[in-house]
Amino acid sequence: MIRKMKWRVVVRERMVARLCRTMFAREALEKKADLSSLRVKPTPRVWAGLALIGFSYIIGWPAVGLLVWVSYILREPLIVAIGGPFTYGLSHLVFLYGSYLAGVHYANIFLRWATRRLLERLAVAPPSGDGPDERLRPSRFPVAASTAIKNGAVGGWERGTLSPALFTGVMAFSIAGFLLWIRPTLAIVPLGFFILLCLAAPFLTRAGFFLPVISRQDRGRNVAALTFDDGPDPDVTPLLLEVLRRHGVQATFFVAGAKAKQHPELIREILSRGHTLGNHSYHHDPLLMLRSRTRLKEEIADTQDLLANFGIRPLAFRPPVGITNPRLKGVLRELGMYCVTFSCRAFDRGNRRIEGLATIILRKVRPGAILLLHDVTPRGGGGVAHWLTEMERVVSGLKTRGYEILPLSELIDRPVMEHLTADESNR
Repeated sequence: MIRKMKWRVVVRERMVARLCRTMFAREALEKKADLSSLRVKPTPRVWAGLALIGFSYIIGWPAVGLLVWVSYILREPLIVAIGGPFTYGLSHLVFLYGSYLAGVHYANIFLRWATRRLLERLAVAPPSGDGPDERLRPSRFPVAASTAIKNGAVGGWERGTLSPALFTGVMAFSIAGFLLWIRPTLAIVPLGFFILLCLAAPFLTRAGFFLPVISRQDRGRNVAALTFDDGPDPDVTPLLLEVLRRHGVQATFFVAGAKAKQHPELIREILSRGHTLGNHSYHHDPLLMLRSRTRLKEEIADTQDLLANFGIRPLAFRPPVGITNPRLKGVLRELGMYCVTFSCRAFDRGNRRIEGLATIILRKVRPGAILLLHDVTPRGGGGVAHWLTEMERVVSGLKTRGYEILPLSELIDRPVMEHLTADESNR
């Protein structure tokens, strides 16, 4: 009997040790996962999922009933014979996709909490070794800086995920195929809608239509992150760094490779002050997303190679003007990067219009916002001195309104860049 009990204990410990070695369990323990996130205001992704779930009920039995009525009026039984099963099946697909958008978020919160409670009840610490019987310590490294990212991989939610563009395309062609049986001229409607959506989606910086993008991150409190594009600029970047130093704030600079090559001393100064760097392409071509895939990859890879000379490798890429395209997802996957856009900007047109910039930002900012600003020489409107005053007002105004300004990596809970070894820097 005693031997049997010992055997059960050994089996249980081995199973728990194996579970604790997974990133999911380790993250649940290290972050003390709880259910408080269930009370956070739903994200646009969750609202979209709930809307699709509601829409699925409309195109279910009500739509089938409508087809029956149309079939009766037109004396065409083929309409309900083909359209009925198709429409009902389509409603299930829409429901499943809506559940995926809305349900995964809450299921993930609950599963992390349940995992933590289970492991704490069993009084097992997170593992770090390889032996099945070993009681293991918490990892010395942040969960976000995982081996997967270091090896060029990206998060699981970015790998193999059915993009909204692909889902919408399949739906549009399916509906068009169905309409060909009824009235061929109507088949152009869903296809035209899909084409218009593909033309508009690249300009919706928070939509993530072609690939997952990070534009904000709700942390359940008043926090925001500062990001600056298009630099570095010798006329404004040093002054901006001094403003950030006085306020004790860290920011992320999405630099253009060509400017970084011209002003290496500014890149070193940014890094020496504890700020992080992101990739903003090499030449900052506003029409980059209309270029070939080869050109797109070169623009990003050349900037990566240049910044490697400073001992860092950016993991975050922000496309020029925030515009994306279907090719960007594959390029970023190959380079081991992810896409970051923004949720709050003043439409300053690259510091061409800086009048009232701080007022606009402070009016539009919301908890979890990623702010987009520019560290380039202003063109008119008071010049550098006025722009610097606006930057002071942005930072001090955020603090006055109770916002904590976090580093971007802390806000989005994943590294923005990684430091290279000497061998990697010299390649």
